[in-house]
Amino acid sequence: MAESFIYANGRISGEETTLLDQRMWQMLISSASGEEALRLLGDTWYGGFMQYHCMEDCFVKAMETTEDELIELSEDERLVRGILHRRDVRNARYIWKDLLSGGGSEDEINIERPGLIETETLRKAVKSVEARDELPPLFVRTLEELLENDRVSTVQVDRKMDLLAAAVERDELIEINSGFRTFVMTNIEQKNFLTAGRCSIDGVSRQQLRELLLPGGYHTEEEIAEAYQRSTLPGLLAETPGFDSIVATFEEALEAGLFVGFERECDRRLLELLEKGAFPVFGPSPLAAFVIRREMEIRHLRLLLAAKSAGVREDRLKKRLPRG
Repeated sequence: MAESFIYANGRISGEETTLLDQRMWQMLISSASGEEALRLLGDTWYGGFMQYHCMEDCFVKAMETTEDELIELSEDERLVRGILHRRDVRNARYIWKDLLSGGGSEDEINIERPGLIETETLRKAVKSVEARDELPPLFVRTLEELLENDRVSTVQVDRKMDLLAAAVERDELIEINSGFRTFVMTNIEQKNFLTAGRCSIDGVSRQQLRELLLPGGYHTEEEIAEAYQRSTLPGLLAETPGFDSIVATFEEALEAGLFVGFERECDRRLLELLEKGAFPVFGPSPLAAFVIRREMEIRHLRLLLAAKSAGVREDRLKKRLPRG
């Protein structure tokens, strides 16, 4: 299996040079305005997509090109499924939230290009058992749980879709290679502690928090809920493998009631795992890691450009972005 990926891994190694380096991130963060940041981006790999004018269209096309490269190179169905089903979860969230919470304005919602599930199938599945049979089991279970009530709120839909998103990553990314287990567990753990931290500022009850937590991290939802009730969240976080260096940042966030610095450190930790993770040199893992790195890079670029447009100062931006 590894030998069949030698060419693909070589191609991806070349593609990794298109990711923005530390120097470019520093230049972008230090840029005087959104216009200057765009000029800098025009000299990078993203410049090839700027004919779409709207930066959102540029980013969408850039991500699609990255995923198309994955599909072209991959000989492993697990890899394609593990990456593209994540996009299907996002489309299901948009469509089911609209249809089940009383919106019904299908033409007005923003959806992405289909992953492995046609968006029309996601729409029809809400009312058609036959269409539902075309969905993967995780999607069917989530939709049927949502359909148990005549009408659900957007909050309820989001909760179910958060669980589905975590389940897809937990089941399908790890299926690509066990090296992704640490990445997935770390991602879920970070989300849970971020949720718990924000809930502590808002005075949310233990039971309400418990319902917001995701399974699959290093600690169970009950362990986090108990630490939340006892105000010992930092101590529990310190027990998480690889998290010792960000415990102090989490404590500062709890004290200040502001979690941007903690989010930055969480993103930095995920990037480190993707860049230096325990993946085989050859095989599907480097391809999947590259796609996720591109996805994170685009998310950070969206954040940077929005901040520049809003006139956010450089020092504040550095507190949020893991680069620069």
